[in-house]
Formats: sequence, structure tokens, C-alpha cells
Amino acid sequence: MLNYLEKKCHFYLLFLVILIGNGCAYFDIEELKSTPKSNNEFAQALSESYLEFALYEMNEMHDEMDASYFAKKGISARKNIDISPELINNWDIDDEYIEIVNNKRKELIFTLNTERAALFPKLSARTQLGFDCWLEQLEEGWQTEHIKKCYDMMNTGLITLANDINHNTDVVEKVNSIKSNKNKENDIEEAKNIKEIKKIDDVEKKLKFEIYFAHNIYKLNNETKITLKDIKNTYNITNNFIIEVVGHTDRSGTDEYNILLSKLRANEVEKYLISLGIDNKNITSYYYGESRPKVVTADGVREKINRRVEIFLNDNKN
Repeated sequence: MLNYLEKKCHFYLLFLVILIGNGCAYFDIEELKSTPKSNNEFAQALSESYLEFALYEMNEMHDEMDASYFAKKGISARKNIDISPELINNWDIDDEYIEIVNNKRKELIFTLNTERAALFPKLSARTQLGFDCWLEQLEEGWQTEHIKKCYDMMNTGLITLANDINHNTDVVEKVNSIKSNKNKENDIEEAKNIKEIKKIDDVEKKLKFEIYFAHNIYKLNNETKITLKDIKNTYNITNNFIIEVVGHTDRSGTDEYNILLSKLRANEVEKYLISLGIDNKNITSYYYGESRPKVVTADGVREKINRRVEIFLNDNKN
């Protein structure tokens, strides 16, 4: 009888704890909804992002504690209280992730304090939410798809803010839509098949050049543009040339993202060559992401030599 009563008491105690936790999350979320909107665009966007995440944690994941926590962050944001990205020591994260999380937090804080971030408050807010939910998911440690989704939200935002990209363009929408390895395989297949008609088959006739990119950058700087002009003028490149442009990345990002980043790099070089007067019919672009490194590294390693676009020239057009 005592055992029965003891078990029953434990059950009711557990139920009460869950009920109280759920109630706290609910009331915190309702308070966030009713809090007057901030006149600061970033703060308001941040509060909306935290509201979305709090609702997801409560309704989908049934994690009332985290739902309440992020709802309170949203309330503070609406009150124009400075809300920084999550502190790493607030979360119980495996040691293997500590270094990369520290690096990403530093990169995030630097990026959020740039003029470009101020121009895109909604994107900046989503980028910070991506970091925070990444830490929350790393602590839970078992939902690999959720971990990846949060990381990609953060990393896509960081790369977008670091480059001269309008975050409403199809390019960034494509980044955000990459969900699985199937997308990666489709892009790789596209990279293999695109414009095969103009491929240079005689390797001995190729002239090869390489240009390099800073981490997470695909836009051409002035130095690179001068180099491309010099190549065109030195070798008197005309429309009798067949040109292949091949984009690559290092292994510091996800496979899916690197496919797109390598494509952006190749496209930028192709567009600039066209602006120099070369017919686009004579230029073929390929992109392979991180799959063809010049220097072999472990996954996640930054390597300048691998962040490149290769340019092949053949002056014997068939």
C-alpha cells in the first residue's frame, strides 16, 4: 500500500512539474506576444525570431523550459535590452564542438556589428537565432537534422552578410532550401553535365590559371579583376578561344553550401570575362564544391589553396 501511494505521489509530482513548466512557457509566450513592438528593426526582428522558436519548442518539441527561456529573450529584445548571442558556458556541449562554437560566436559578433548587418536587420536576427538554436540542439545532441538546420541558418546568414548579396534573391533562397544530400547529388550531376558541348578534350592544349578567394567570399576584388584583365591581354584572348571556369571551395562549410559557393565563384569569374568582351558561348562553367581539393585536409578545415577558381584556355576552337 505504501509503495502504491509513493508511486502515485511521484506521478502527481511529475505531472505538477510538467504542468507548471508548460504554464510558465505559455504565459511567457503570451507576454512576448502582447509586449509592444520595438522601434529598433533588429530588436523587433530578433523578438519575432525568438517567438517563432519558443512556439516550436513548446508545441512541437514539448520542451517547455527552453520555450520559456527563448520567449524571455524575445521579451527583452522588444524592450530594447541588448541581447547577445548565447554564451557557450550556458549550455552543456560536448568538448569536440567547443572550438568551432567559440569561433562561430566570434564571427557572429563581428558580423552583427558591421554596417552591412545594420542594412539587413531581419537576416541578422535570423543569423543570431541560428546560432542560439544550434547551441540548444548541440546540448540535446541527438537530433542531427535539427542541429544541421540551425547551423545552416546561422552559416548561410554569416556568408550572406559577408558578401554583397541581397538576402531576398533567388541565390540565398536556394541556399536556405538545401535540405538533404539529394540536393547535393543533383547539383553535382548538374555540374558534370552543364555545357558539355564546349568542353576542352585535349588537355595538352590547355593553359591553366588559378585565382584564390578569402574565406566565405565569392565576389572578385580589384586585384583579381586586374589579374583576369592581364590574362586576357597577355594571351590575346579572343572569341577563337574556348574557356573553362571551374569553381572550388575548402572543406570548412557543409557539402551542400560549398556546392553553391563554388558555383557562385565560377559564375563571378564567367561574368567578369564576359564583361571584358568574351562571348559567353565560348565559356563553360563547372563547380565541384569541396569534392576536388588541391590540398587534402580534414573536414571543416580552412585552406586558402582550395578556395579557388581554375581557368583553362584553349586557342584552337573546333
